[in-house]
Amino acid sequence: MNNIWKYSLVLAFSIILDQLLKGTAQSLISMEGGFHPISDSFLFVRESNAGLIFGFRAFFDLETLNTFSWIVTLIFIIHFLRRIVFYRNRSPIRGWGYTLLLMGFFSSWLDRYSQGSTLDYLGLKLGEYTLTFSVGDISSALGALILMTTISKRVTVK
Repeated sequence: MNNIWKYSLVLAFSIILDQLLKGTAQSLISMEGGFHPISDSFLFVRESNAGLIFGFRAFFDLETLNTFSWIVTLIFIIHFLRRIVFYRNRSPIRGWGYTLLLMGFFSSWLDRYSQGSTLDYLGLKLGEYTLTFSVGDISSALGALILMTTISKRVTVK
């Protein structure tokens, strides 16, 4: 099977999974900021994220920030699509890295376009703090990790 088909299947499955989990979190938790425990330190949460990464808002009002984020994310999506096509047979592992990044960015773009913010629905309790994230965030982190390791392997020390 051609690598593009494999990338496409994983991309479609993970975006559907991400959206289904968001819907589940919204149906389980009636109010913003609420949670539903899965275990002692792992929970379903419902946390809206109108800022950039980790809710960082910079110096913009939320509407300007959302528009800025929406446009920048779209530019990255186009770039990732081009890189996936470029690396599909040259370096399949890099293609997987870009596919995972694309999934996270596309999911975020879809939320921002349709709802004006992203929804974090998984929570990890770390003492008194709770780190909130989504499957898209996990996908982006894994994609970035794959790309960093493939790029660092190319650099040789003399």
